[in-house]
Amino acid sequence: MDIDPERIARSPFLIGAVGALVTAIKFTPGASWPERGFNIVAGALCAGFITPALVEWLHMSSNNYVSGAAFVVGLLGMSFAAAILDGIKSLKVADIISGWISRRS
Repeated sequence: MDIDPERIARSPFLIGAVGALVTAIKFTPGASWPERGFNIVAGALCAGFITPALVEWLHMSSNNYVSGAAFVVGLLGMSFAAAILDGIKSLKVADIISGWISRRS
């Protein structure tokens, strides 16, 4: 099995993780390290799976454009994951369930 360092360096997963890492360290100062880690993984996964479709849809042919798109998708994917985590934290499950039960009664 050949390991191609250039292919690894151009991987949308790795580039997206770098974009998410930049955002996690610089723009989420109040988050804990496990939350930042989750956000970085989420940004990398978003970049790895969304970037190929985005590149094909926009007909990007240059590897530099692909790398830039992966970086931006990693930034946005991390922000999206952070927003989801904040939403889950602020969700009051007990109030939702009690409201749902009271409507049924």
